[in-house]
Amino acid sequence: MLSIVLALLGLLLLRLGLGKPQPWAHRRAAKIFKLALGLHCLVYALLLVKLLLLESWEDVPMFIASHLLVHHMMAAFIGATLIFMLIRSYFTFKEQVNRGQTENA
Repeated sequence: MLSIVLALLGLLLLRLGLGKPQPWAHRRAAKIFKLALGLHCLVYALLLVKLLLLESWEDVPMFIASHLLVHHMMAAFIGATLIFMLIRSYFTFKEQVNRGQTENA
């Protein structure tokens, strides 16, 4: 839930125009926040579907155990995806800064 709240907060701050990022940085940040929001909502939707498919109360302990396993795997996948996207954005930003410094020299 924290990731969903942070993604929504990030999108809200981008929408309000705080910080005035470059257009390409604004697009990349919005893409990252939307991806984080979408993937986390998808994982929770799948959890609810799985919860609705329980047949009896005896299935609840297995549901909890499998949810913990799947939740951590999906969180790691989402986190890794976002980290690679941020690293790519960082190197793009660094390239743009270096290009700007060579043009000014």
